[in-house]
Amino acid sequence: MAPCCSRRRNPRGEGSRLRTQLLAAAAEVLDEVGDAAHVSVRAIARRAGVSPTALYLQFPDRDALVAATVDAGFAAFNAALLAAAREHDDPRAGLAAMGRAYLRFSAAQPALYAVLFSARRPVGSAEPQAVDRGESLDGLVALLRACEPELDADTGREKAIDVWSALHGFAMLRTARSGLQWWPPDDEYANRVLAAHLPAPRLDATGRTTGD
Repeated sequence: MAPCCSRRRNPRGEGSRLRTQLLAAAAEVLDEVGDAAHVSVRAIARRAGVSPTALYLQFPDRDALVAATVDAGFAAFNAALLAAAREHDDPRAGLAAMGRAYLRFSAAQPALYAVLFSARRPVGSAEPQAVDRGESLDGLVALLRACEPELDADTGREKAIDVWSALHGFAMLRTARSGLQWWPPDDEYANRVLAAHLPAPRLDATGRTTGD
């Protein structure tokens, strides 16, 4: 194993680069360990290629670093889902893309994903508890209401929770039972979820989807 300080030290004044480096290292360790309670300062510092002292120059304690890492994980998760949805003008296509992005994220970093949506984050730290800001859920509600204009805000949120729960359950079960061979592809399952929660698309005489 390489020594903990094998990487070139950041020049003075480049604390933001070190902070980013530490967040990336903490995310990797979280994804391997799968439980924030078992993440150590030494493991994060070793992965980042710095000393524990350098870590404490950026974060007051381990819990603050883990909380910041979870915040960064949620930011990346929300950005991936919203970016996928924005690639499509049609809201139904945007919903399908968002579902695929959700499942891709959970498959690429299964342990980190589990930490983001579990209660296994450190408490008692002086830093605020990291929470999901809800951008992707808001985007999901907006797309559902675009598909079904008759939905009001409350029913839109209820349907969004149904869709989100289906995707989350699939993501967690697939990780827990990864050895099974019959998990459907991401696009197939995302389409299945949408078909269960959205009315059938309206088609014109040529078989194309019509606008509302």
